Amino acid sequence: MQELNTRLLTLGGAGMRGKIGSGLTPGAASDFAAAFASFTGAGKVLVGSDPRTSSGMLKCAVTAALAGGGCEVIDGGVLTAGLMHFLIPAGGYAGGILITGGHQAAGWNALIPLASDGSYFDPLRQRELFDLYLGRRFAPVRASEVKAVQQPAPEELEAYWTFLERNIDVEAVRKANLTLLGDFCNGSGARFAKRFASLLGVRLIGLNDVPCGTIPRDPEPRPRTASPIRSIVEPLGAAVGLVFNSDLSRMGIVTDSGEPLSEELTYPLAADYLLGKLPAGTPIVTNVCTSRSVDDVAARHGATLERARVGQAAVIDLARSTGAGLAGEGSGSFTTAPLRGFDGFLMAGLILESIAVRGVPLSEQLASLPRYEMVKQAIPVSSPNAYSMLRRMIREFGEEASVSELDGLRFDWPDGFLSLRLSSTEAALRLISESKSRETALERAWRARLAWERL
Repeated sequence: MQELNTRLLTLGGAGMRGKIGSGLTPGAASDFAAAFASFTGAGKVLVGSDPRTSSGMLKCAVTAALAGGGCEVIDGGVLTAGLMHFLIPAGGYAGGILITGGHQAAGWNALIPLASDGSYFDPLRQRELFDLYLGRRFAPVRASEVKAVQQPAPEELEAYWTFLERNIDVEAVRKANLTLLGDFCNGSGARFAKRFASLLGVRLIGLNDVPCGTIPRDPEPRPRTASPIRSIVEPLGAAVGLVFNSDLSRMGIVTDSGEPLSEELTYPLAADYLLGKLPAGTPIVTNVCTSRSVDDVAARHGATLERARVGQAAVIDLARSTGAGLAGEGSGSFTTAPLRGFDGFLMAGLILESIAVRGVPLSEQLASLPRYEMVKQAIPVSSPNAYSMLRRMIREFGEEASVSELDGLRFDWPDGFLSLRLSSTEAALRLISESKSRETALERAWRARLAWERL
């Protein structure tokens, strides 16, 4: 969903996102928070952030606007995405705003609105919130009704660790005596990394584990961002190396043998283990761009697979509406019930659990996983008729492959797929081509590029 796009400031399924200074300003953040206050009414609202330098500035604007709208603001400080998803329903909050750049580079940030159940806003609620923001329909209160900003009670955070202990086989992980190599990108996960390691009884070797405004690498967990740790996983005897984004909602994996995996493999690797714990026929959800490895894993376990539009909010929304037992994306994210959002500590704990319970190293688990060759490209787009041009691409592949228009265009062959989707955050056509053969994936990608250029 895209309501506003000036390239430097966007509104979409993940809320408000933009470049600091030239797009996402304190004024824009204040207006967005004022709209959120009008939407929720004078309820209790949780505000959390990653440690980016700009997050503190935006938090000042957000908390002031929420308080000015009559909300009881609870400043949680630096919080992971998973903590926000848990704390909001557990603490009886009317909602929350997470301030985080997530996987985006330094200089960018976002305001992500969360509902009272801790999940992302569904499309209808997004529309209502954006209408309030764009129409500047705010409801400020009198000075006597403004409440002081508070901090969460310590027992609220303690309840989160109890939640993890209930959803991870902690005893099995402790008995396995594992070593975890974790790169936290100096993000919000760094604040809680030692507590997480203590809970699971793992030896943690932390990298970029100081929560601060310095972003030491590309926050998106891809093989290239994991390459600095690939050479030390095996010598250190680590069972796995994990690479997180700045709010711990995405995770990349380096196996015990030092192989940095595509972010596309995080979900299918976890699903292959977790589906063994769920009844046959359990529905699972992913988006239209995720690797077919997930399809093959689902078929292996007799699970039904549903596809959503791209975006965490769309995936979670479909998972909840279909009663799915598992949901995830090819961005390095997955979650199990209660399906509120993606939590890096839960993801990490379940990967460690799979190693401990199976007694099989990740490198060996990977050997039985169906793998494909994927090509990802971004094609610059300047035409105002881009959506009409995209539909005309059906002529290039429509007669030889099945076509889905759920989100852009997706063409499916027996050996792979091609996805073409206009980006909601930049002027570009997102192209993903996957096949069992690298040559075939590249050939389809080049055909698509040439056909696009002819339009």
